[in-house]
Amino acid sequence: MVIDLGGTIIKIGLLLGTQLIDRTEVVAQSASGLKSQLPELETTIDKMLCTNRLSAKDVLGVGFSFAGLVDSVENRILSTNQKYDDGPDTDLVGWAMRRWNWPLFAMNDARMALLGEWQHGAGQGCSDLVMVTLGTGIGTAVLIGGELLIGKHFQAGNLGGHFVVNHKGTVCTCGNVGCVEAEASTWRLPSLLKEHPEFSKSPIHDEKVLDFKALFQYAEKNDRVAAEVLDHCLSAWAAGIITMIHAFDPEMIILSGGLMKSSAIILPALQKKIDRLAWTPWGKVKLVEAKFPDSAALYGADWLVRSKLKTGK
Repeated sequence: MVIDLGGTIIKIGLLLGTQLIDRTEVVAQSASGLKSQLPELETTIDKMLCTNRLSAKDVLGVGFSFAGLVDSVENRILSTNQKYDDGPDTDLVGWAMRRWNWPLFAMNDARMALLGEWQHGAGQGCSDLVMVTLGTGIGTAVLIGGELLIGKHFQAGNLGGHFVVNHKGTVCTCGNVGCVEAEASTWRLPSLLKEHPEFSKSPIHDEKVLDFKALFQYAEKNDRVAAEVLDHCLSAWAAGIITMIHAFDPEMIILSGGLMKSSAIILPALQKKIDRLAWTPWGKVKLVEAKFPDSAALYGADWLVRSKLKTGK
């Protein structure tokens, strides 16, 4: 059983072998805390077991993917950023054991997505990878020499979305100024558009929802405001990715997350900027789309459970 706890949507999946045989989604109530969400997770998981004619004894364990800093040894949440504030005080291991007698293994969501793509997706056969997830926020994870980069305090490679790319920029939700996420993310986009001096004259002004779907549509129609804001976002993402390249020396960058529905626009534009600006005398870093942009973390969580149970580490 696997759970990907996002700030907007919670994904729950069931895998048989390496096949995702069932999955469902529930709306996240991240502002209400994690503990208040557990009863709905229990009901949803029990229903999934029933639908697939399984009992709790048929399940090896649960992989828990979380959008925050996670101690993957003790399997507990260390820190959150304006969602699930009670996460560090929630005993997830005890919850899963009491409810189903399952071991629970937790990890940061970007690391889970990287594991999923490394084992089953775009990163197969590659031992040096960087994962970048573009969504409500921006998540990152790093694989070096076939090993996840974890760090002494479990945050190594996870905070690429908070690399500063504009020291005179916007205050981020993390408290820093000019983070990649504060310059170009789903939560930042509406204010980014409204700050453009020509916004009131642009047809995108009349859109009820100012999201990336609308931005891409109007940019393709050569709307000046949308095109300039999109280029700003692409430049911020490229700057963050280039810093990841300089810091971690990967062979490949995998892009995942909801924004990759517009990969035909994002990938070539970013590749062009990276090829021009990254210092890689050995050659070009390959930029690819995730094979499972919407479910990589589920595959990664399943692999983590099997790996932990096999090795005992």
